[in-house]
Amino acid sequence: MTVFRTGELSVLASRVFLVGVLASSQVAAAAEEVPLIEAVKAADPVAVSSLLGTGTDVDAAQPDGATALHWAVFRDHLEIAGLLIDAGADVNAANELGATALWLAADNGSAPMVERLLAAGARPNVALPEGETPLMTAARTGNSDAVRSLIDAGADVNVVEETRGQTALMWAVAQGQHAVVDLLIADGADVTARSKVRPRLMHAENTNAGQYDSGIIWNRGGFTPLLFAARHGDVESARRLLGAGAHVDASAPTGATPLVVAAHSGHGEFGAYLLTAGADPNDIGAGYSALHVAALRGDERLVEALLEHGADPDARLEAGTPLRRTSQDWALNPALVSATPYWLAAYYREPNIMRDLVAAGADPRLATLERWRPVSDRAGGVGPPHVDGGFIPPLVAALRGPANKGRFFISAARDPEGEERRVFATVQVALELGADADEVARDGGAAIHTAAQRNFTTVVELLAQYGADINLRNGRGRSPLQLADAAAAGRNRNSEAAARAPTGSTADVLRELGAAEEEETAQTEESAVGR
Repeated sequence: MTVFRTGELSVLASRVFLVGVLASSQVAAAAEEVPLIEAVKAADPVAVSSLLGTGTDVDAAQPDGATALHWAVFRDHLEIAGLLIDAGADVNAANELGATALWLAADNGSAPMVERLLAAGARPNVALPEGETPLMTAARTGNSDAVRSLIDAGADVNVVEETRGQTALMWAVAQGQHAVVDLLIADGADVTARSKVRPRLMHAENTNAGQYDSGIIWNRGGFTPLLFAARHGDVESARRLLGAGAHVDASAPTGATPLVVAAHSGHGEFGAYLLTAGADPNDIGAGYSALHVAALRGDERLVEALLEHGADPDARLEAGTPLRRTSQDWALNPALVSATPYWLAAYYREPNIMRDLVAAGADPRLATLERWRPVSDRAGGVGPPHVDGGFIPPLVAALRGPANKGRFFISAARDPEGEERRVFATVQVALELGADADEVARDGGAAIHTAAQRNFTTVVELLAQYGADINLRNGRGRSPLQLADAAAAGRNRNSEAAARAPTGSTADVLRELGAAEEEETAQTEESAVGR
């Protein structure tokens, strides 16, 4: 059976499914045509009546089990369906995939057809082999009259399908079918029900890794209707669910509350609504708070709302999120563990959010506390990935951050000048908020080293204006000018590297600022030692 997934929602891809249900019958029909079915396909009620009048078997089926009634309902031909029903057609006949005429009517969202079939004795709770009932299908397609008819006929509003353990209410919420949500809640749908929990091994990094980095077990599923609403940003469904008793902070098995899910999914308006409904702005059960992922997404309005409701601006990231290989997918890489929201805002080049956080009391000096060692830095790919004391200050993070957050690495848009402008704005705010232009990370690198290496001429000039030492040696003993010259040489040899860098030359800028050449720098250091 062909299915498609929408977030945590698993629903039947109806038209694709029906290719298997009915359209495949076209092939079988070439070997064995059923005249009554052909008349139905032709939408010819006169021919159908004529055939029925001659005693044709009304339930004659194609090899896959599809009958004339299946085809009449699939084509939503109410008159022909009535002729077949009046002639005694079996309204509960299922084809080889378990689809009944009632399921097809629900999939079409045809309330008149649903009512006609129910009146003729169609059973409302007959499900497909994987448990999808006509009510679930009608809830997804959204015809409230069809849903009403099914409920009145005895459809179970709380039955779950077998693949994901989801209910009709979950499907209605995920599709934004508000009238259906109202009906289901009014008829006793469980607003606290959860889908199945599905443990899955997920990547913790975006490359192949060693024994410590092969992946993490991530509990997918376990969603309530409110979590589905959060995933899709459906405020109206959330109002209905909370009004019916859903808990505003009931979390997924990952520990993520609806507020965190909404923030991570980019639905700031939904998150702001949950805050007014009493959501905890500081819940960090998932290892990250709504403020962390709002900074990741660059959602300034949600950041402001979270801060207004008491979010801790200095909360440290406790865990990263899994991701698909070669894709960030708005992931919080484990390398970022111990980062504060301000640090993340600097890393992801969100200067306005940096200002908002400091205005709310964030400490702009807080560096990370750990160092992430990728596999390439570990002999044989072994050894623990984290070590204590591996700090990176926010100013340095602003230079080392990615340009492609939330996008596939292989298709990230290249805009070197645009990236330089974003880095400049971020560094400027960090310096205005008190960052030391010469502060270094654990590896001895300062902002000016990265700026020189990445050919950010305007950033080098800005750092120099704030007193950065243009001759400062990094942890490997190299000056900004040496790094700039080496990077320029690499770009001259590699057109791909050149395409990723802004135009201009940080080496030229550093020389204009008076940076010492390598031999001169060495002599100066020797003189200093002699004194």
